[in-house]
Amino acid sequence: MATNKTFDTLTEDLIEILASYLEPLDMLNLGATCKHLYKSINRPEIWEHKAVDDFGDRFTITQILDSAGLDLGGENKPEPSDWRAYYRERHLAMAEMNKDPDALIAKSEKDYEEAQELLKSFQSTGDVEALSKAAQLNVGILDNFPGHAGCYHLLGFTLYVLNELEDALSLLDIGSVVDPDYGPIIELTHEIHNLQEGYGSTMTEGAPLLDNSKELSAPLKFVLTSIFNSFDQDQDGSLSPAELSEFVFVTNGSRPPKAFLTQMGIQFGKDAKGYLTLEGFFNFFLEQTLEDPIETRRDIEKHGWDGDRLVRIEIAKNA
Repeated sequence: MATNKTFDTLTEDLIEILASYLEPLDMLNLGATCKHLYKSINRPEIWEHKAVDDFGDRFTITQILDSAGLDLGGENKPEPSDWRAYYRERHLAMAEMNKDPDALIAKSEKDYEEAQELLKSFQSTGDVEALSKAAQLNVGILDNFPGHAGCYHLLGFTLYVLNELEDALSLLDIGSVVDPDYGPIIELTHEIHNLQEGYGSTMTEGAPLLDNSKELSAPLKFVLTSIFNSFDQDQDGSLSPAELSEFVFVTNGSRPPKAFLTQMGIQFGKDAKGYLTLEGFFNFFLEQTLEDPIETRRDIEKHGWDGDRLVRIEIAKNA
């Protein structure tokens, strides 16, 4: 009788902390000791928090990735309506997978390497499907190894290259809880904070570089068209090698080799003479922006534009 009274004095917060250290069977046995504990142990929040603690915050992760426009395929599962049943299902699945841990580790390592390669390929092709596939692989790995800090870094980097900076930080924060000392997470978090402090958040104050389809935004196209026209001296709608060389010189402070000037037109879009067109100019900046948005903001500042607000610097000063 005295024991039950003692249990009756336990707050729900303390019971939740206690439950986090117990195996499911022990939780059920504890709940059988008195009505108060039975009611508390079977609260949905208890099982939800225990599922997150033991198996990772999968549904928050997939919600963030989905909102960024990434196609997660079969990995984008709805949040469970019964957290206790979900926990039991995951617990049994993990027990089954742990019967052959070597095979599970080998598959996860293979998937992680593939995700890294997909991110590298995206930086050269700009194919958003590669990002979605990489995200799917990382989410799958986290299902089995919720403490894999590298996956959180890759997912954060995926959102970083999509210019979804706040969401990238949210995933990196989860990863930093998993492993506070994981260097790549620390470095990427620092880089994003520097970007926000130096140029403003692209999600709030700053004008967006990309639209919802991950194409160049209308304000950025306006800026790039103005810059392009300022170097198109003969106004023929393309940049000759001499005009393109002048653009690169003003932007980077050095003259590029002739082979580079030729390759620009071939790779991004050229006219009948092989000169870089406005559309090719857009294609170049789209690839650069997807890979390194801060570089695009720096580039346009070299030509008299406010890199954050995408207006002429003299207008920004007077605003």
